[in-house]
Amino acid sequence: MILHDSVFLLEFFLRYTLWVPKKIGDPLMDEPCLEYTVDGDLILLENQLPYFILEKLFDPLVPTLIQMQTFSELTIYHFGLRNDIGNNSNFRHFTDLLRCVRVKTVPDHDLGKYERMYEMYSADKLHTGGVKFKAIDDVLSVEVKFKNGVLNIPCFVAEDHTEMIVRNIMALEQCHYPLNAHVCNYIMFLDFLIDTEKDVDLLVEKGIITNWLGHHRAVEKMVNKLSLGVIDEGSYYSDIARQVRKHYNNKWNKSYAVLRRVYCSDLWTGTATVAATCLLLMTLIQTVASVIQITKK
Repeated sequence: MILHDSVFLLEFFLRYTLWVPKKIGDPLMDEPCLEYTVDGDLILLENQLPYFILEKLFDPLVPTLIQMQTFSELTIYHFGLRNDIGNNSNFRHFTDLLRCVRVKTVPDHDLGKYERMYEMYSADKLHTGGVKFKAIDDVLSVEVKFKNGVLNIPCFVAEDHTEMIVRNIMALEQCHYPLNAHVCNYIMFLDFLIDTEKDVDLLVEKGIITNWLGHHRAVEKMVNKLSLGVIDEGSYYSDIARQVRKHYNNKWNKSYAVLRRVYCSDLWTGTATVAATCLLLMTLIQTVASVIQITKK
């Protein structure tokens, strides 16, 4: 069974690589929907094959069929990740490949270095407290940064296959990377940020969430469900959460945020505020000048 599945995968990858835009009598090539269905099955954790078997079967085909020298190159090309990960990267199988692409910039945990993330405020609450949100234009990254009151978060694309892909990566981390579960930590961080549709509205407005599911309620339910049953052995984002809470609890930051939101929320409000301030200053100057004149008399 392993041999048959391996040969099927090799044939499927090679036909995809050598595909020409015309019908060849193969339903998988002639009907793109079937091809996407197979690609979805290849990502499932329970469908993974021993990677060394695929590599050994691929070696004799290299000189005669395609320009790629390794099966890793062919795999990366098939999943459209050529510019996102190096051809010499080590991964155990296809699910592990999708994880490696996402965690390549995040450092591994040191045992006992990071604490669990117990507390974090929602996005809308943080926004009213002076925390700014900025999207990182990398849909495959899970590295969150907080600097000068700005929370930089990678763009999260919510589409039909997102939950399936993320769930399988999280299951892989729970089994094989419990101390470096970066994707699990990232989803839990988003779970803390998203409590209501209002939070999703804010994150969509800031470009942090791209919603292809339609209603924002669907994104909220998906993110909240992904974290159920996940074991946290220490989150890489616990330090960031602590810094965000400290910034939010600062009274000056809150007051400045309220002042900016109430009096400078848009162009017209800001213009009216400036005009009123100028009028107040002119009135004050006139009053002082009148007092000085009366005092001289």
